Formats: sequence, structure tokens, C-alpha cells
Amino acid sequence: MKLLTDAECAIRPRRPYTGQAMATSEIIIDGRATALVVTGAILEAAVGWEDKRLLFLTDDILHEDTLRMVLLDAQHRIIDSAALGTAYSTGVFSDLQLLPPNELTFRFIGGITWKLVLLQPPEFALPCLSEPRGVSRPWQFCRSFRLEGKPLPDMPDERAAG
Repeated sequence: MKLLTDAECAIRPRRPYTGQAMATSEIIIDGRATALVVTGAILEAAVGWEDKRLLFLTDDILHEDTLRMVLLDAQHRIIDSAALGTAYSTGVFSDLQLLPPNELTFRFIGGITWKLVLLQPPEFALPCLSEPRGVSRPWQFCRSFRLEGKPLPDMPDERAAG
């Protein structure tokens, strides 16, 4: 497991964010365009693990940023992805720590520490029920990485309490 340099993994903007569409970027591997376009405007970090690459991208939307995690196989195909974020919340991706052989931690939204566990082989997961609050994924029954975190509970509505 290692942190990849910009020369090993980067992105090239394809479409900027508009009120109607999210920003997209093309993934560049070892200086070569892959023609793989993903949602995201900023590559926060890229990690190499076995023959795979894990990318962390944010949307660069003030007051409503989402962290997108994309796992690519050796042929630069997406094998798993997840998004972390909720409406009207913003986060700053920070404190990435690699914990070999297959775990890492980072902070996002409210300073919460998240743990990401890379899985080999992939594990069974129930869509919508197997993820912490704030995490969304494409509809599938297996995952190649697991996110663990304890988001803060929503603040109670003071009007309802009074």
C-alpha cells in the first residue's frame, strides 16, 4: 500500500460543475489518459494497493462537498465506488493515514475519522443497509472496500422540543 504521486495518478477536468450537472474529470494513469471519466473536480489523494488504485475525489462545491471513493482494477475499470456526504454539509478531506496491509483512515465532515478497509476477495453487502449514515453506493450485492465510521447524530429541532 502506498500513496501515489501526481505522475502515477492524476485527473484532467472534463466538465465543470453547473447548477444542472456535477463536475467530471478524466483519470490519468502514469501520464496516459485512460478515457475513464468520473464525477469529481479535485483529486484529494490516490493510493496503490496490490494491482489496484483507490482515488479520493471531491466536488469542490462550497457548503456541500462530497467525498467520492473510486477503486480501479489493473485495467483501469471501476470495481467499486462510494460517496460520503449529505445535503448542506461540507467537509475537508484530511489526515490520510495508511495502515498496511489493507486499511487506511481519514477525516471528512465534522472531523469524523473514517476507516476504509480494502477487501480481497470482495464481501457480500446488502444495498442501503450495510453502510453508515451518509455513505451511498451503486446498487450491488458485493463490495471491494468497506467504510466504517460513526457520523454525529442530527441535532434535535429546538422548536419541537419547546
